[in-house]
Amino acid sequence: MTIAEACLRLADELPVSLAESLIIQLRGNAAPAMPSPGYQARVDDFLKRWSEKRLDLAAMLEVALAANRLAPTTELVWTGPATAAVPLRRTEQVLFDLIRHAEARLTLTSFGVFHIPRLIDELESAIEKGVSVRLVLGDREMHSDQEIERQRSHLGSLVTKRALILQWPVARRPLDEQGRSGLMHVKAAVADSSIAFLTSANLTEAALERNMELGLLIRGGRVPGLIDILMNSLIETGELSPL
Repeated sequence: MTIAEACLRLADELPVSLAESLIIQLRGNAAPAMPSPGYQARVDDFLKRWSEKRLDLAAMLEVALAANRLAPTTELVWTGPATAAVPLRRTEQVLFDLIRHAEARLTLTSFGVFHIPRLIDELESAIEKGVSVRLVLGDREMHSDQEIERQRSHLGSLVTKRALILQWPVARRPLDEQGRSGLMHVKAAVADSSIAFLTSANLTEAALERNMELGLLIRGGRVPGLIDILMNSLIETGELSPL
């Protein structure tokens, strides 16, 4: 493997924010520090193998990162017990990074939104910088209206007033033989039709802090835009309606 190929592989394996941090640290001649043992071991192994080219690594990694940005990338996001198989990266960190990168449009969908003041702070910051935010809320069939209102109360006044908040009307949902309706169970976030985060996690304190959750972060390609197109279509046909 050449040093150029090694830089491309490392830029692909590291989250973008960590690759950018590594470039800055190398340029400052600092000992690179990563936030998790898995990523630290990967960076240490890379630097040990190419130590004689250390002065060139920052520039080469920057080129590799730029090349990777032109192609769609996927990243596994794992929150739960630490494992050597997959580096731990908190769902909260990935979600908040996505919100902060949004420049024009942000879509969030979740079956539940409860007790997450840190998330509300991020959404308010996005709204205040001009990002158009829409939220699709889920609920159980029983006491649907009360549950939706309870979730709205956790969003805060600014988000409630200025974001587009949507739900799947009970009357539009299919029923089973016992008369039980379907649920809006999608958990996803999309920024500017260019970054998508698909996750098992709801927007709740438990999901962000305690639960075992698995997700996929997708940068570039067609998928993020297709999710936005899907949501637009559901709104246009009335399957999702504003609250």
